[in-house]
Amino acid sequence: MKFNTTYRCPLALTNKAKDKMRELGMAEDSFFSLETSFHIFIEKYPETADRPLSVALFIDPKKNALTAKVNDLVFVLHCVVEKDRLVATNVTTRPGYSAVETNWRRPVLLGFDLKGQRGKSVPLDLLQMIHEMPVALESSEYVRKRIASWEGYLNIQERSADIPDMVSPYTGLTFNRDFSRMTITGCQLKEQEWKSLKDLSVKLNGIDQDVGKVLKANRAAQTVEVELNGYMEDMARQQRFNLKLKEVVFSNFATLSQVKRLRQGFKHLENGLAANPELERLLFENKPPVRVPKKNVSLKFHNRLNEFQQEAVRGAMAAEDLYVIQGPPGTGKTTVISEICLQNARAGLRTLVASQSNLAVDNALGRLLANKDIRILRVGRTESIEEEGKKFIEENVGQYWKDHTLTEVSMQFEAGKKRKTEIETEWAENEQEQQQLESELTRVEVLVKAKQDAEKKYQVIQSTTDEQKQKITEIESEKEKVTKLIQEMKVNIQALNELIEHDQAFLRSEPDSETIQKEWDDTQLVISELQQSIACQELADKLHEARQSAEQATMECNKWSDATKQLDALLEKTNMIKQIDGLKWIILEQNLKRTLDMIQSFDQLEESRKGIEQLEKLKQYNDRLTSAISYIESILTKNRVSYEQMQPRQTNHVYSAQEIDQFLNDLKRKLAEGTTVYPQMLIEHLEGLYSRRLFIWKKRERLQSFDVYKQMAQQAFGRMKQEMVDQLLQRQRENDQYYQKWTRSLEQKQKELDVVQTQYHQMMATTEVISNAKEVLPRKVELALELEKKKEKVQLVTLQVEANCRKRENANTEVHTKFHEVAQIEERLNELKKVIQEKEAELLPLAEILATEPEKEHEKILTSLASLSFKRESLKQEQQRLPLFQSIQGKWLSLLEEANDHDLDEIRKLYVKHANVIGTTCVASARKDFIDQYPEFDVVIIDEVSKATPPELLLPMLKGKKIILVGDHHQLPPLLGNDTLEETLQEMAEQSADFEGIAELKKLLKESLFERLYKNLPKSNKTMLAIQYRMHENIMETIAPFYEHENERLQCGLMNSDLDRDHLLESPLIKRNSHLVWVDMPNESAYFEERMKGGKSLYNPAELNEIRRVLQEMDDATEQAKEAGLIDIDAKKSIGVISFYGEQVKRIDRILHQELQLRHLTIRTGTVDRFQGMEMDVILLSMVRNHDSKQDDIGFAKDYRRLNVALSRAKELLVLIGSTKMFTERTKQSEARKMYTHVLNTVKKQDGLRILEEVN
Repeated sequence: MKFNTTYRCPLALTNKAKDKMRELGMAEDSFFSLETSFHIFIEKYPETADRPLSVALFIDPKKNALTAKVNDLVFVLHCVVEKDRLVATNVTTRPGYSAVETNWRRPVLLGFDLKGQRGKSVPLDLLQMIHEMPVALESSEYVRKRIASWEGYLNIQERSADIPDMVSPYTGLTFNRDFSRMTITGCQLKEQEWKSLKDLSVKLNGIDQDVGKVLKANRAAQTVEVELNGYMEDMARQQRFNLKLKEVVFSNFATLSQVKRLRQGFKHLENGLAANPELERLLFENKPPVRVPKKNVSLKFHNRLNEFQQEAVRGAMAAEDLYVIQGPPGTGKTTVISEICLQNARAGLRTLVASQSNLAVDNALGRLLANKDIRILRVGRTESIEEEGKKFIEENVGQYWKDHTLTEVSMQFEAGKKRKTEIETEWAENEQEQQQLESELTRVEVLVKAKQDAEKKYQVIQSTTDEQKQKITEIESEKEKVTKLIQEMKVNIQALNELIEHDQAFLRSEPDSETIQKEWDDTQLVISELQQSIACQELADKLHEARQSAEQATMECNKWSDATKQLDALLEKTNMIKQIDGLKWIILEQNLKRTLDMIQSFDQLEESRKGIEQLEKLKQYNDRLTSAISYIESILTKNRVSYEQMQPRQTNHVYSAQEIDQFLNDLKRKLAEGTTVYPQMLIEHLEGLYSRRLFIWKKRERLQSFDVYKQMAQQAFGRMKQEMVDQLLQRQRENDQYYQKWTRSLEQKQKELDVVQTQYHQMMATTEVISNAKEVLPRKVELALELEKKKEKVQLVTLQVEANCRKRENANTEVHTKFHEVAQIEERLNELKKVIQEKEAELLPLAEILATEPEKEHEKILTSLASLSFKRESLKQEQQRLPLFQSIQGKWLSLLEEANDHDLDEIRKLYVKHANVIGTTCVASARKDFIDQYPEFDVVIIDEVSKATPPELLLPMLKGKKIILVGDHHQLPPLLGNDTLEETLQEMAEQSADFEGIAELKKLLKESLFERLYKNLPKSNKTMLAIQYRMHENIMETIAPFYEHENERLQCGLMNSDLDRDHLLESPLIKRNSHLVWVDMPNESAYFEERMKGGKSLYNPAELNEIRRVLQEMDDATEQAKEAGLIDIDAKKSIGVISFYGEQVKRIDRILHQELQLRHLTIRTGTVDRFQGMEMDVILLSMVRNHDSKQDDIGFAKDYRRLNVALSRAKELLVLIGSTKMFTERTKQSEARKMYTHVLNTVKKQDGLRILEEVN
């Protein structure tokens, strides 16, 4: 990060902050006077409702004069950000090794003003920057949540990591035939210790380094089988394991150390310590936020690359942050990686090449060894690095560079000694050759001049000849046109003759024009009479219609006159009505419209009626209550009981009519019974009567008076009656309008009737009525039309005959003229052809001269002379420089030959300082010494991404400003220890159903990190290498479907697969042209799989027998190929024997070590998962699964990625040994059946299916 801008702002310290500074032994004035401006990294705290904007200011001790004052601690000011100042609320320190610069913090140069002068405030730019900063805590929490999904990997590794070292004596050591494994005998361990031995590191007392890892332990036999590390195999061969103290240590230190580094990677990402500040978003977001790549990247390639490899290199160089390369098996991923490293070196960039294994790192760097622009440094444990990579480890690079440079300079110095004599010889040869060329040049120049003259003369004659030929062409074209015209004219004359004859025949067969005219006149007379008769009939019809219209008008007049009279009577009746029911009846009878006024009047009448009824009812109750009160008062007076003080009191009681009736009836009943009536009882009843009469009075007060209700009713009745009368009067006016209308219509109809009667009587007096005139008229009209057409046609044909006769005469004259014109054209043609023959004779000798090419020879001589001149000048300059070069090279030789250890150490330091390609494993990149020396890289390339877990991939990713991932998600996910991810998950599920991370790991089984990135990245940030060079094209066809859904289909890059991948073997099973073979094992019990005792892995004895036989057959075939001279006598055929199951591999190893003696084969065995990334000439795949159980399936073999790896290891020959029925028919999953069926069909197409009975 750069400190671009210096800010100055006021700072105030709280008492707590001042006290903290004093505890550190510093006063604020002296502290802030150390620097004019401090190099500070700002970290933003989260804002809350009760916590304003606040930050932490980390003062970088390396860039400020502060280190000596605070004992190499990181000084942190915790501040509240106010508009006019920063307020330091606390001061703390961090250890000096703590990271100050992170992606969550922003660098600034900050000067502090402690005096707090008025008018000064925090700079706006600084405030804006703080507001836009990410909150560090939130960013870390985001990473922590996202990376939690990877915890499952570490949890798996930690399951058995916390195991103390186990020390045991032993009695002896034995080794297998190829010294790859060692068996320790006589071990003495506790029962629980025996169970936890697997995968632990093994160290023998007397040897400083680990010798290998535990493969398996046998408690009963007290033996431990160890897989030796590569660098220990040589010690075993040299018998250097004869140790005095026989003591072995089993340790899990390596695993614990690795898990610690992986967790440290998580912590670095959480704390924002990635070289690429967007790394967490690139890794975890569904759409990685990659930056737009650079455009028009122009590169000069060092390696020979195909189009897809070139696209991958261009894309990787153009990408700004992340690029993904999918490399199917054999597509040249290593070549692409080496080219990217070279391009980075030329661009001045430092590259880290990392992978999960040391072998993969060394393979990736192998292509770069001979390039002068590349300075490789291989970092890691020396014993783990392959032989070809050891020369580039730090302790060896000085010697390597010195030896390599010495060899190069020696060769150049010796060549310089010989060069002086060579230059003199070349100079003499140059001069001699120049003289010869100059003599030859003079001769050729004469020939060139002669050809130029001949060319000019040839062009003149040829031009004349071309002109004559052009004239002949034009004249022949003219003759052709005239001849064609004569033929057309003859055809026209013949057509005219036929037309004239046809027309004359027609005229002879038809009457003349006068006869036709007379017949037409007679017909027209008859038509006129028929039309007069039809008109008379139509007038009669019109007269009838007029009479009917007049009668209809009369009826309508009478109807509307009657309606008017009826309405007059109804109006009179309405005015006489006095009751509302009479009005209602007329409304219903006449269907009058109920207007709003009428409805309101009805409502008002109803309201008045109800009010009057209620008044009458209240009056009745008042009379009854008053009568009862008077009666009770009289009784009380008679009994001398005072009641005057009992006046009616205000009460809120509400009484219904039923309740009042009930009260009066009860009182009447009690008084009528004649029993003794007590005064107190009468007073109570009197009080009840008062109360109820008061309620009646109050209710009466709320009503209108009787007169008011009567007046309202009269007004409403009057309005309603008036509304009805208005509607009836409107109808009366409408009736009157209709009556007037029909009266006028009647008068009009009568006038029309009189006119039609007059016309009819006049026409009947002059016209003869023809009964069928309407039927006869159309026929007569049609006859008249036919006669008219016939007359016109006769006249037309007569004129046509006359015109055609004239045309024929003119055409005959024209034909005669054209014949004369053709004769003249032929005479001109003969004259031109004669001239052309003469000119062509003149061209023959000139053409022979022009056929020669002296100018090419002339150009060649000039070029040679120029080349000789350039070479002579070069020789001259070289002769002048040679002594200087010899002197410099001699000094270099002397210095290199005399280089001592100090010189080599200085060379090593320079080399390491300027190394531009660093190679290491993913986990080793997290070692502290590596982090300190190489905190970040311009580019990080991670190879074989599919074989590494996400936590392993994260470690090198943290260092890269740009990250390039190379892998293939169609191959297997990483191994966890010696087990596949599926095996590990199955074991974990059996041990603990609630193990954290199982769900996420199962998800990663379906879609790896690499696959998700490859699918979600834009096209500009990914590519697939689609041309493979490993396999014969027949083998490649078995894996092609796995890549059909990518942008490109997998292709074979071998020019001739049969020649380039010829295995040269011939045997009963394998033919020379066989490259893909499936030995079909019967799906029968004798060939079924078996499960190992006390374990879960499977093996197949029948397939083991077949493997034994096939290997022996191949060894014999290789021997025969050597005898035939096809294979070098010392060469061995490399064969890989692989299986889906580890137990089958162990038994294959037993056969190889204990039974077979294969002198012509180099054999490597392993599970399919272990063989990923390897290749061999020949691969034998033992498929193991074969059973008839309906509950069981084919296990791990159903994963298409495992099958892809198994099928793609062979270069020349792939032999599958297994049951076709088991894998293509009995398999439960349709996708698995489909992929194995494709393999079987591919085998059959190449005639590669072998039935076991036929083979044996």
